[in-house]
Amino acid sequence: MVAASGMLRVTVDPKPAWLPMCVEGIGIVMFAVFVFRGWASMTIWYRALLVWGIGSATVAWLYQLSGSEIIEFDAQKLVITKHILGWSRTSAYPISDCRALEWREPTGEGDNYGLQCKVGWKTVRFGEYISENEAIEVLTALQTNLPDVAQQMFTTTESSKKHFTTLDLI
Repeated sequence: MVAASGMLRVTVDPKPAWLPMCVEGIGIVMFAVFVFRGWASMTIWYRALLVWGIGSATVAWLYQLSGSEIIEFDAQKLVITKHILGWSRTSAYPISDCRALEWREPTGEGDNYGLQCKVGWKTVRFGEYISENEAIEVLTALQTNLPDVAQQMFTTTESSKKHFTTLDLI
């Protein structure tokens, strides 16, 4: 996390679970050995299908190791840059449209994003594999270094408060 000259930059590196990653890698290698032992007796279409399957499983395995993310907050915009397998994808959102920034519990079903905010009607999720403590550090650093941005991003509307229980004590 770096805060300098009106900007807060957070870099989130992937944190794969090493035991499942090793098991998955061994499974891919064992399947590849099985396929190539029977290579001579297979038809061309079956060979192509199995090579495609092994290739896509390998790319998916590498994908889990290479997904770093850079989140930048400044007075004008929120910029999220994802680096995956050598490719970069950047999304930028005006701060004036952002609200309800919060940490969320990752579901683990392919959705491991720890931060989310509303941009207009759209919910933007980012900070993949970020823990609750790391998210709190990010939100605290945002509030400390860019208080105007934090005030804008932490605001919520009445309709977005539906996950709170109102006690109506008065």
